[in-house]
Amino acid sequence: MSAAKSPGRRGGGRVDQTRRIEHMFEQNQLSAMDFGAMSDEGLIDSLRAAHGAAAAAQAAEVFAVRELYRRHRAASAEPGPGGVRAGEFAAAEAAVALYVDEGTAGALIDIGLVLEEALPRTRAAFAAGRIDLAKVRVIVDSTRALTKEVVGALEPRLLEAAARTNPARLRQAARRWAHRLDPAGAQRRRERRQDDRDVRIRAVQDSMAVFDGLLPAPGAQTVAMRLREMSLQVCAADPRTMPQRRADALVALADGSGRLRCHCGRGERCPKAGAPAQPPRGPLIQIGIAAESLLDMREAPAFLAGYGPIDAALARLLAEHAQFQVVPEHSNTDAGVTEEAAQRRVGREIRAVDGMCRFPGCTIPAAEAELARSGRGLAVLCSRHHRLKSLADKRKQRWRVWRADRDRMQWTAPNGDVHTTGREGARYLFPHTDIALPAARTVDGQAFSSISELPRVNAGSAEPSPFTADRPTGEDLLYPLDGHIPLHRQLSRIAPEDDIPDDLPTDRA
Repeated sequence: MSAAKSPGRRGGGRVDQTRRIEHMFEQNQLSAMDFGAMSDEGLIDSLRAAHGAAAAAQAAEVFAVRELYRRHRAASAEPGPGGVRAGEFAAAEAAVALYVDEGTAGALIDIGLVLEEALPRTRAAFAAGRIDLAKVRVIVDSTRALTKEVVGALEPRLLEAAARTNPARLRQAARRWAHRLDPAGAQRRRERRQDDRDVRIRAVQDSMAVFDGLLPAPGAQTVAMRLREMSLQVCAADPRTMPQRRADALVALADGSGRLRCHCGRGERCPKAGAPAQPPRGPLIQIGIAAESLLDMREAPAFLAGYGPIDAALARLLAEHAQFQVVPEHSNTDAGVTEEAAQRRVGREIRAVDGMCRFPGCTIPAAEAELARSGRGLAVLCSRHHRLKSLADKRKQRWRVWRADRDRMQWTAPNGDVHTTGREGARYLFPHTDIALPAARTVDGQAFSSISELPRVNAGSAEPSPFTADRPTGEDLLYPLDGHIPLHRQLSRIAPEDDIPDDLPTDRA
C-alpha cells in the first residue's frame, strides 16, 4: 500500500523543487521565482540556495580583487622616495569600482591572499558557496598566528563546524581548539596580536559616532577602570546612567579636564562641588555652517569635519565657545596684504570649502589633509591620494586627474571609469549650491520627498552625501569586515586614515 506524501515531508516532489531552485539561482533567474507558491520547506531551501549563491559571488569578488592586486604588484614597483610602492593603489581602483571604502577593498585583498597561500580547503569551500565571507573571515583570523602544522590539523575541523554553526560560535570553537592544539604558542599569538592595536571612530546617524578600539587586555582594563573611577566622581543625584557617565568621562580625559563634572544642578550645594578640576581645553574640531543657520534664520545642516552633517542647533551650541573664520563663496585677492598672508588665507578657505579629501569616497578631513595643485587652483587631498595624483601626473600611475571646472575634479581610473567629486564643504557653507538636494513638500508639518513620498526623518536636513555615509559595519551582510587586521603588513596602509606620509614630500605640481 502506498501513501501520498504531504507537502510538509521530504520526498521526490521536494527534491525536484530543490533542484529547480538551485538551477534558477545558477541561471540568476531570481525574478522568476514564485515564493508564494512554495511550501515552507521550499522557502527554506530557497534561502539556503540564495545564501550559497551569494557566498559564491563573494568568493568571486575576493578572487578578482586579489588578482587585481597581484597584477599591480607585478607591474608597479619603483623603490625610493617618490617612487611607486608595489600594488599600493589596487585597493583604490577596486574601491571606486564597487563604491566601498579602501579599507574594505584592502581587507578583501588580504583575505584572498591568505586563502591562496595558507588555506586551500577554505578557499575551495568558499568558491563552492558552502561557507560565506563572515565565516571565511573567522577562519582567517583564527589561524593567522598558528604554525603550518597546526593550521593543517585545525582547518578541516573549522570547515566542518562552519557548516553547522554561526560565525560567533565558530570563533569561540576556533579559539578553544587553537589553545588545545598549540598551548605553547599562546604567548607568541598574544605578542603578535598586540601589534594590531588600534582605535577607530565610525560615524552613525543623528550626530553620533561609535568609538571603537583594539587594545592589549591590561591596557583596555586600565582604561575601563579609569572611566569607572571618573563615573563615580559625581554625586548620587546626577541624573546620568552609568553608560552615559562613562562616555562623558572618556571625553573629559581627552579635553584635559580629567574629571567628570556633576550634572545634579545643585551648584555649590552639591557635595562634589569643591572637587578640583582643570578647565577643559577647547575642542579640536572644525565645523562649517551657513551664516543664516548660525544666526538661527534657517535650519540647514552644518558640517563636522571627519564626521559629516550635524543639525544646526548642535552647531550653534558648539559655536558659543568657538573661534570663527568667515569663508566667502568666491575668494578674491586682498589688496595691501603680503603674498604669504594671502596664501594662508586662501589655504584656509580652500580647506573649509573642500571639506575633505577630493578623491572619490575618501572622508579624510581637510584639516588632516594637504593642499595639492590642481589645474590653476588648489584642492584638498589626503597624503595617500595626493601621492596618487602626483604619480599620475608623472605618468607613473595609469590614473588621470584633472579639474573639470572650479568646483569639480574628475578622476579616470585605469579601467576608464570616470568619477567626479565636488566640494563637500560648500554644500553646507552655501546651501544654495547643493543642487543635488531632492525637492520636498510639507503637509501638516511633516516633510515628504517629491520623489518617494516617504516621511523624512528630519525635514530641515539635506540627505547625507554618499561620501559621508556610514561605513560598512561588522553586521553588514555584504562586507562583514569591520575591524579586519591585515595579515600582510604591506596592506596595513591601504586605508587613507592609516597612511603614513613620506618623509620627503611628493611633487606638489
